[in-house]
Amino acid sequence: MKKIVLSLVAAALLSACSNSVEKMQTANDTYQNSDREIPSFSPLASGGVTLPQADPTYELPQLNAKKERVDIRPPSTPLAIIKNSLTQFDGERALIVYTDAQAELYNLKQIERLLKEEGTNSTLNGAVLISDWAPTGRADDKANTEIRYKIEQVTAQDASALAVSVEQMRRDGVIYTPNQADKQRYASDRLNRFVAALTNAYNKQQQDLNNASVGPFQSGLITDTNGRMALGMDASFGQAWQRLGSALPKLGFKATSESAGRGYRELKYKPLDKQEWLRLGVNPPNLEKGVYQMQISAVGKQSAVVITDEDGKTLPNEAAQSLYSALSVLLAQ
Repeated sequence: MKKIVLSLVAAALLSACSNSVEKMQTANDTYQNSDREIPSFSPLASGGVTLPQADPTYELPQLNAKKERVDIRPPSTPLAIIKNSLTQFDGERALIVYTDAQAELYNLKQIERLLKEEGTNSTLNGAVLISDWAPTGRADDKANTEIRYKIEQVTAQDASALAVSVEQMRRDGVIYTPNQADKQRYASDRLNRFVAALTNAYNKQQQDLNNASVGPFQSGLITDTNGRMALGMDASFGQAWQRLGSALPKLGFKATSESAGRGYRELKYKPLDKQEWLRLGVNPPNLEKGVYQMQISAVGKQSAVVITDEDGKTLPNEAAQSLYSALSVLLAQ
């Protein structure tokens, strides 16, 4: 008997905890009694006495009010995930303000990369990025609800800020205007997810750097997701970062500044003698003396490096091929 009772209780709990979207968004009742008819009263028996007529001025009208389901989900708020940051929702935008030094990690280029990894294209125009239509990413939303986000980066003397707002919303292909609660909910959620993803990626890279065991590994020429020639490496981010730091000076590249969290180094190049390149089995690249940039990207246990000029433009194919081939030889030693 006890087993039967327990089974019935468990079934009741499972049915009560249904995860349907409607039950996530709305309460079981509408908090309205508009469907209840206004009571009417029969006249009293007067016993032959003429009673005064009721004044119709104060009669309550019979209304057939339309029921509306009330969204019970509380609006989200921007979270101060970044150390020493401030957050707020100003009525249209969810903002997070942080120190200028942290802008190397939290910026529109990184947001653009995150969106691309999610399969969402975007358009970057100066300090404003507009995303294409993307799912909300919430389990408590109705199907086919999509949003176009507007992400802005504001830079002041000692601080920077990221601001996310809802540019447009649509459901089943029909564009509609979100209310204030929806603007806050979706803008704040998106900002929090952006910042959390960048923070987690940075922490993982730092951990990889600390735990990386340096040793030789294989590498070869590839084409990265942006269509540029790159050096693909069978190594984690941390291994690639450390090994490139020791290999690049042997090719005439000296690091002048670097950001391990971003996988970025600024390099100053001084051409080597032709014999130095020939010892590595490659012809010297036709590179001018000056400033260059190195950027590592990593996916799982593999990574890739791209070297560009001072303006971020790709190197000529012949020069890039010679440079990457020489790096490949040094990384395998």
